[in-house]
Amino acid sequence: MTKAERNTLAAAVFVSAALCAAVAAPAATADLQEALACLDAGKLQEAESIALALASAQSSRRPRAWLVVATARQRQQRYEQAIEAYKQFLPSCDSTELRAYVLEQISDCRSRLELPKTPAAPDQQFTPAELQQLSIVDRITYVESTEHFVIRARNAALAKLLGGKAETALARICRELLGGQAFPHTVTIYVWPDREQYLANAPGTAPEWSDGSFSVSYKDGLAVRRIDLTQIDDDGRFATIMIERILPHEMCHLVLKEFFGDMPCPIAVNEGLAMLAEGRIDNSRIILAGKALVGKAKIPLEKLLVTDPAEAASKENFYAESFSFMEYLHSRLTRKQFGAFIDQVKSGCTVAEAIQRALYLPNDESFLPALAAAWEEQTVSDCQMLQALGAD
Repeated sequence: MTKAERNTLAAAVFVSAALCAAVAAPAATADLQEALACLDAGKLQEAESIALALASAQSSRRPRAWLVVATARQRQQRYEQAIEAYKQFLPSCDSTELRAYVLEQISDCRSRLELPKTPAAPDQQFTPAELQQLSIVDRITYVESTEHFVIRARNAALAKLLGGKAETALARICRELLGGQAFPHTVTIYVWPDREQYLANAPGTAPEWSDGSFSVSYKDGLAVRRIDLTQIDDDGRFATIMIERILPHEMCHLVLKEFFGDMPCPIAVNEGLAMLAEGRIDNSRIILAGKALVGKAKIPLEKLLVTDPAEAASKENFYAESFSFMEYLHSRLTRKQFGAFIDQVKSGCTVAEAIQRALYLPNDESFLPALAAAWEEQTVSDCQMLQALGAD
């Protein structure tokens, strides 16, 4: 075997074993496509019958067929049986998005088996009374302090709430995305009543469409770290998106800037990690990425890793693909391996080199194309499945 053949084999081993995707999951069989078509057409019993046979077949089991079985049962209001089918799928699931979707459906099925409850609040976290309380803007500024944050907001309840949320998000970012890196600094979080005041007070040039930003500046030789957020959205309601998405997103950018220092971090990696840090999975990004990868708007991985979103033909596709790729790596590498990958990028390696070094593989030019093919096939497959199941 030649050296080139050995290197190609090493890349194949990574894609099939280390990434646990066997060069991505195989495309759905014709029978599974038939089951999905029946599901889409409302032929629920037929869809369940076809999918159940596929899921139970000893010779060629299709674990994802359990999703069709579960969805068909759920739409027939057979909630207990739907839960059992969803549970059959979970042990084989290696997709963060699909796991989140399945757990949400199980929760929904369980709730429907119980007595009707008060309708969920808009963001499924707060009661209407709590949302009303968090939307109040007082005349004075309240200050709350935690280990890493000083929160300044014109709402006492919000200042206290953000303290805990910020610490939780920071711990998750350092532990799961940066391999256990410490963050021995203090960040001031300013919460402005509305977008107008946010744009007037946030340092730098925050985009007019934004509701949050981060900055690191220097004064008298000391670093000043801050995050600026908006309390009330354009509709005059408490901006719930600020807690689960904007706060951890901007915090991840700040931590990465601190971690990388003067070394540049590829924008696709930076933005992908920031979206990965958000508190909730956004299935719409995976669906958009899957559609882009099979259409004319596709940004090939090699180009994605060196593209500035301002120069991309579609910023939406750039962000969706960036999130999809980073989620793909994060869900298939161990926490230690993923942290080592980020360390190698920081040291100046390309993304392909960084992954290979994190896995102790020899450098091989054929590695990135093989990885791209695996990621694309998996993303398209996840997109199709999420669409078929009616996920947003």
